[in-house]
Amino acid sequence: MKKKTGLILGFIVYLILIYVISIFEKSHPDANIKSVYDALWYAIVTLTTVGYGDFYPVTPLGKVTGLFIILGSLGLIGYVIGDVTSRINSYMEKKKTGFFGTHFEGHYVIIGWSEFGRKVADQIFPAGHKVAFVTNSKNDLELLKNLYPHDRCFGMFADYNNIQAYEKVNITKSKAVFVNFKDDTETLVFVLNLKKEYPNLNIIINCSNPDLKQTLINTGTKHVVSRNEVASRMVASYLFEPHVAEYTEDLISTSIRKEDQDIQQFKVINGNPYKGMPYFDAFVQMKKELNVILIGLVIDNKVVKNPADDQIIREGHYLILISCGNDKEKLETVFGTHEGV
Repeated sequence: MKKKTGLILGFIVYLILIYVISIFEKSHPDANIKSVYDALWYAIVTLTTVGYGDFYPVTPLGKVTGLFIILGSLGLIGYVIGDVTSRINSYMEKKKTGFFGTHFEGHYVIIGWSEFGRKVADQIFPAGHKVAFVTNSKNDLELLKNLYPHDRCFGMFADYNNIQAYEKVNITKSKAVFVNFKDDTETLVFVLNLKKEYPNLNIIINCSNPDLKQTLINTGTKHVVSRNEVASRMVASYLFEPHVAEYTEDLISTSIRKEDQDIQQFKVINGNPYKGMPYFDAFVQMKKELNVILIGLVIDNKVVKNPADDQIIREGHYLILISCGNDKEKLETVFGTHEGV
């Protein structure tokens, strides 16, 4: 407010000087500044540093006043340039920190950046999905910019506790939200607040302490992943059935190479050629026609690992199948929808 007031007062003084120089000059017989309009033109030419030389003061008092007009012009143009530069820098800084938000839809949101979060993102991007990151460190934003494709990656700097800020990552139109905090207590409080503001989110939690897993599930979160629990199962599998462990690790990783195997899920929509077909018939036809293995269904948000042969595949179900690394685009074309939820 003080800055704005000072600018207004300075501009008023500048206009007064223009009027004053016209008074001093117009009475002199050799003067070329004979009116307020001439004085205004002189000020404009001085302000823009053009310097035509068609108008200039000839009286001593006029020259002194002209000096103040020159200094005022320098100050005014300096202020304008500085203000424009400041606004541009402010805009670029806001854009860099994600202040203006994103229009991503059907994307994934990762809240909290860490090495573990990076490994999760490294599995999502090769599948062609979009990811919006929320971090409380500006240094992470530059790293994200260098790591992932700009058209599918959005980073936002924010206070995690500012729940309303998540509107900027279009969180209500995301497929899933991964909360990646190190402290489980912080995660619990955060998820309760997030669910209060956005009750319909599909939230996945990274849990460090297995003892708190059930408590976190009680928040209404669909999936709570205990890193220690998953890692211990993989280690145990490597100990007594290493080939199964290798196959499992390949299946749960995103396929990149042609020889990679991947477990994928596709929603059954109207137009899916296997809609209305018994499970066993779909299993056989998918193997013959697509060279993929149907291993289960999702019915009413529950995974059915070994459906009955006569289980009818209906619209809204999900197909869970094993495919090769280069089958994704073909399957999306056949099923008429993208991989994932």
